[in-house]
Amino acid sequence: MKLHTILLLLAPCVSMSVCNRVYVHPFHLFNFNKTECEKTESQNQTVETFFTPISIQSKLMPEKEHVKEPTSLDIKQLGVAEKFVLNRLSSLVEDFGRRTLNVMSKIGKHNTFLLSYTNLYRTLMSFYLGASGNTSDSLQALLGFGYPSGNENCISKLNGDKVILALRNIEDLVISTDGNIIDRTIAYIFVSADIPLLESFIQHLLPSADELYVRSVDFTDSLKATDSINDFLQSQSSRKSRNVLNAIASSTNFLYVSHVHFTGKVKNYFPTTEPQEFWIEPNIKMLVPMMSVKGDFQYKMDNTKEISVLRMPISENDFLLLVQPTNGNTLDNIESSISRDTVTNWMANLSSRKMKITLPKLDIESSYNVQDILANIMGIQTLFGKNADFSKISKADIHVGEIINRVHFVLEDIASDRNEDNALDKDDLECLNVTYNKPFLMALFEGVSKALIFFGRITNPVTVH
Repeated sequence: MKLHTILLLLAPCVSMSVCNRVYVHPFHLFNFNKTECEKTESQNQTVETFFTPISIQSKLMPEKEHVKEPTSLDIKQLGVAEKFVLNRLSSLVEDFGRRTLNVMSKIGKHNTFLLSYTNLYRTLMSFYLGASGNTSDSLQALLGFGYPSGNENCISKLNGDKVILALRNIEDLVISTDGNIIDRTIAYIFVSADIPLLESFIQHLLPSADELYVRSVDFTDSLKATDSINDFLQSQSSRKSRNVLNAIASSTNFLYVSHVHFTGKVKNYFPTTEPQEFWIEPNIKMLVPMMSVKGDFQYKMDNTKEISVLRMPISENDFLLLVQPTNGNTLDNIESSISRDTVTNWMANLSSRKMKITLPKLDIESSYNVQDILANIMGIQTLFGKNADFSKISKADIHVGEIINRVHFVLEDIASDRNEDNALDKDDLECLNVTYNKPFLMALFEGVSKALIFFGRITNPVTVH
């Protein structure tokens, strides 16, 4: 289903409200309507069919894997109502991401980490599509759509398909028309061979990723299963990385991994002639490749908050926000004070300045177990526990193991024959020189929906974590 199709379903719900500036709860943008309920009821009365994945040990590939070609949306086609819908969802994604960020800051204290807000939200929505009963209700509330009142009427339920499609639409907007930004999501499901998956669940998941792989695994030997899954994930990667899994709980028969690959090639930047110093800690440095550019940027030095903030465009609409501590401030202090309005305040009162910016090329891998995040965000240890109801995934009992989200983020300059000496005017006294040669915070925004896609702490610009 393309963007205009899903937004045609949603826009009538908000067009009048947008015009009158009336608050619309996100649930009313994404719940089932009467027609969709009737269709769902009709489908529930049909004979259930099952999906049989091939073995992870098989050397044969299915004739048709679940792989989609990259798409790019035409932002000129988005009207006021369409942007409103994506903005409302973006707010929920950012809210949940901020709560997760607080946990990540504590778990990975002093380490580089990069969190994909949209991927985390999509992961939980994917499980919502397979959940029933109290598990479904709890996930709906956790993601910001409110806890159902107990009314089992279909229209009181969240339509997860709408949310998944809107998330994908936001991410599709990130892809630049010139091909200098690539953003791909790959999802993997590993399930015990004796667990028959409902084909309807797989069909619901198809729009959630650019590639979806489903494999059966013998979980009776957890060590062997761990090695098999790590080997399979490594075979799908374009680079050698550390293992995703360290161990699998003995009760596991279902495991989920989602991997986001982002590459941004920034225009008009020029590599510095030699690697330069980056101070990981006040007394520890390393040499890293850097890139520089001179031009007009949005920037501010906030002496009250003891931070500097730079807005740096990386495509027609998308931009990075770089935040660095000043005057003895620390990243820990900045992160601990992040609230609902923090990012908005960071972007307030930026002014255009002629600047020379030097920053490291980035090549970062970061991964985390969503189960650990949930346990720390709201003390939820039981949401995916033995009593969880995932009867829309399978009629057999599902015991969810680790839920891994992984990000590989690359930011580099477009190859150029020019170098810093002839690209930059060193005698320009009006140019403010800013160098990112010590740890900083980084956020990537999609410019149309205003969605915060990635947020991270960069203490090491080239790291596998």
